[in-house]
Amino acid sequence: MLWLEGIGCRRHGVTVLDGVTLGVGSGEIVVIEGSPASGKSTLLEVAATARVPERGAVWFAGRNTASLQRASLPFVRRNIGYYTAEALLIDDDSALANVMAALAVRGESLQAAESGALDALALVRAQELASRQVASLSSGQKRLVALARALAGPPPLVVADEPAAFVDDEARAVVVSALARVRDLGAAVLAATADTALADVLVAAGGRRIHLEQGRVAGAPAVELVPALHPPQDERETGPSRLLAGERDDGDRSVPAPAAKGPR
Repeated sequence: MLWLEGIGCRRHGVTVLDGVTLGVGSGEIVVIEGSPASGKSTLLEVAATARVPERGAVWFAGRNTASLQRASLPFVRRNIGYYTAEALLIDDDSALANVMAALAVRGESLQAAESGALDALALVRAQELASRQVASLSSGQKRLVALARALAGPPPLVVADEPAAFVDDEARAVVVSALARVRDLGAAVLAATADTALADVLVAAGGRRIHLEQGRVAGAPAVELVPALHPPQDERETGPSRLLAGERDDGDRSVPAPAAKGPR
């Protein structure tokens, strides 16, 4: 679902990422572990197409995002659930409305978006917050709502930066369970953390750990950075899958590989 190849980024003239290559398959959790200055957040920004790297390529669902038309990028981003610890939500709307927005932009009907949003809130055990205005929530509650928004659907790819930051032990267990659940539903999950204990739990739940040190992948040969990629049986038998949710078939075929079929 996601392939990052030779990613290089600089901030204020300083190299933050230096030739990072890794992949995440559908139905897989990959945990990026490293210190706060290792480049994890920058790597996840690139993975979520929120940042364009100075070097390297980002392939999502079989397409090189650098070669897509600019008008196509919003359709790519709609299929990525991106969570950051800042929990950027619309304060004047309800928690339910914030989560529904992630599904509405993928073309879901109002009824389907509401049902999916309630399911996502229940997944992080925050369903009682559905009718609450975001401005009235605590910081921890806002983070759970933001995580529910990222997981709603679920989308083909979930990118989660420090998903259990600033939450208690009970909420941490909920976060791990929720990430494992969307993985089981077929989503590709890329999570980053400086918390070794959290990384250990995610690995115990079936995740694959990658260490990032000073902007470079450490301790693993390149061959181990991506699992064997084979199309699902139904794709091998029936041909290319449908477009990603919300994508226009506008003739942009710069990459011949078919779009992967995301979980529904």
